[in-house]
Amino acid sequence: MENINSNQCISRNQVQLLEQMNLVWEQHIMWMRMLLISIAEDLKDLDATQARLLRNPGDIANVFMPYYGDAVAGEIERLLTEHLVIGKDLIVALKNGRQQEAMLLNRRWYQNADDMAIAFSNINPYYHREEIRKMLYDHLRLTTNEVSARLKGNYEEDIRAYDMVQQEILKMSQFFVNGIVKQFPQRF
Repeated sequence: MENINSNQCISRNQVQLLEQMNLVWEQHIMWMRMLLISIAEDLKDLDATQARLLRNPGDIANVFMPYYGDAVAGEIERLLTEHLVIGKDLIVALKNGRQQEAMLLNRRWYQNADDMAIAFSNINPYYHREEIRKMLYDHLRLTTNEVSARLKGNYEEDIRAYDMVQQEILKMSQFFVNGIVKQFPQRF
């Protein structure tokens, strides 16, 4: 994954895109974390938190829309919504000790990641399917570590796991920005 070289000048448009991309992906993990905490701790804010989390796929899709149009943005939103709903159901199954259901949901979660890798790789020649797949699998693995630590009440490990999720999501955000900039250099 290529990062911006410190000797390279970047345009204002590129900086703005990176800021937007970072914001929506950080909100993705932050609101998922809030949902995890709400479920794990039986908090009263669960419905409101879930509603806010489910706005995030549209926010992410809106960052991609100026480059790829409404249809692609709609597919991104659909896949990310599915990702979040499966994740929520998986947390609930794990919390309630329903291991068989959790195994099925985990398989669906990874299938959804495969579907996202295909969708993203189809829109941008710089979004290599296997690279995206690996990033998405890393995201699921790190998120699973976070969920596991929280559900066990190991809050220090939970926080360390969230820090790792955050580092990973910022790399993913940079990857998406790099691909857009390479595909549409005239806009940057």
